[in-house]
Amino acid sequence: MWSFAKARTSIDPRFPNKTSKLVTTGIYRYSRNPMYLGLLSFLCAAFVYFSALSPLVMIVMFVFYMNNFQIAPEEAILQAMFGEQFEHYCQQVRRWC
Repeated sequence: MWSFAKARTSIDPRFPNKTSKLVTTGIYRYSRNPMYLGLLSFLCAAFVYFSALSPLVMIVMFVFYMNNFQIAPEEAILQAMFGEQFEHYCQQVRRWC
């Protein structure tokens, strides 16, 4: 959140079109989606803690949903907004890291 506040841009992933700057510093040097990676880590921890199969199913569903219905649309908007700058960033930084 600090990186977004410092850049004075929106942090809300539901409205990527409100983004005014491409944030590529801080944790975003290593992962394009650290917030989603944090949620995935939480699901993995639940899988280990509960020793059950249902969290494993949720992990697979979460990654599928995020890739197809959240990240892909976000990236399409960011590509349209930032063009070559975003393309270069995608080449340098992995989606899930």
